[in-house]
Amino acid sequence: MKIEEINIPKIEIEPFSHVNDYQTKNYLQYTSIIKNKDYGRSVVKALSEDNRVIAIKDKLISRGSGASKYSIETLAMWFLWCAKKCGLENARAKLEQFLNSEELPVISTLWLLGLEIDDSIQLNDDYTLVPIGDMPEAWDKDFFQQRGTGHILQRLPAPKCAITKKCSVIKVWGNNSSKEISSVDNYNKTIRNLHDIAILLNVINGVSCLPFYETSYVDQDLPFGPFGLGGGCSRFYDVSAHGMTKLPASEANKLKDLTEKFKKLDEKEKPRIQRILNRLSQAKRRTQIEDIVLDLGIALEMLLLKDNQNNDQLSLSFRLRGSWLLGNSKENRMKIYNQLKQIYKYRSQVAHSGILCNGDSKKINAVRESIPDYLTIAEIICQKIIKDGSPDWDKLVLDAI
Repeated sequence: MKIEEINIPKIEIEPFSHVNDYQTKNYLQYTSIIKNKDYGRSVVKALSEDNRVIAIKDKLISRGSGASKYSIETLAMWFLWCAKKCGLENARAKLEQFLNSEELPVISTLWLLGLEIDDSIQLNDDYTLVPIGDMPEAWDKDFFQQRGTGHILQRLPAPKCAITKKCSVIKVWGNNSSKEISSVDNYNKTIRNLHDIAILLNVINGVSCLPFYETSYVDQDLPFGPFGLGGGCSRFYDVSAHGMTKLPASEANKLKDLTEKFKKLDEKEKPRIQRILNRLSQAKRRTQIEDIVLDLGIALEMLLLKDNQNNDQLSLSFRLRGSWLLGNSKENRMKIYNQLKQIYKYRSQVAHSGILCNGDSKKINAVRESIPDYLTIAEIICQKIIKDGSPDWDKLVLDAI
């Protein structure tokens, strides 16, 4: 036998997974129906004769974070799907609503890493924290829920909840009209607010999360529902969230208050507070103790030493300001003073030498055990400054003395 006679086909890597997601399954099922079933073909024919349908042929239909190319076949698939789900009359009513309206309701969404919740939590201005199980059916939800099992790449962190806000967008995209520009501006403002809420969550005790993937979903009962193409973008370029933290529903009011106070901050102050919260968030997500104390120390210095450029007095100002800001008794102030003293010392050790406690494992373990208390101090200082603004530090310390 010659080697040329062995006819064994080469195994090729498939470009796509064989496990179809929710949207693909719907497409496959309903594409067959509109092509091969009489009632499917009749729906396509009826829609093709509607002037309103013809008027938007080959247009881009917005879904907030992107747009899908309009086709009569896709509209027909959605109509049959909706009729099956909601009844024929309701499907007709939804179709009329879509064809006669200039705008579409969408759910602006920011998926989060590192946070899970048991039930939806209503926030200010109709922003809502939603667990993954209550999110609209879509390819990305499908994908996120499949993570955690199987191949090692599927065990990477995946979001368990999202922040959402219902809003309206212009239906037909690409005309560059004043209405479209205004619609895009309003949508982008909503996205910025979603990111602000995400970073503010890190001020809540024990909570650590990271903005992961922003997208939007059209109301499932309006075209194109599950037949609209998905898509969004990720600005994920930070320390990953390897574990899960939980937001108790009892903390919702605190988050609402912080969100309202943050919105009222001076526009020059907001970016500074965002950078501080990013550092605090990183400290919560770090695994190396040296990185934790470095990020935590930087966050606290930015909070407490904004105006202090005298390097000889930084450590003293750091301790005095923090202890007088939070302390409500002599004993409490002394405790906070000493904790801030330790944080500053550890941060300086890592920043200047790259080594914590000269590598002494017992001392390093003691620092690790104190980290939850140190993080609590940072959380409370952040909350206080967001709510009340940065104090007149000289007046605060001198009046107290």
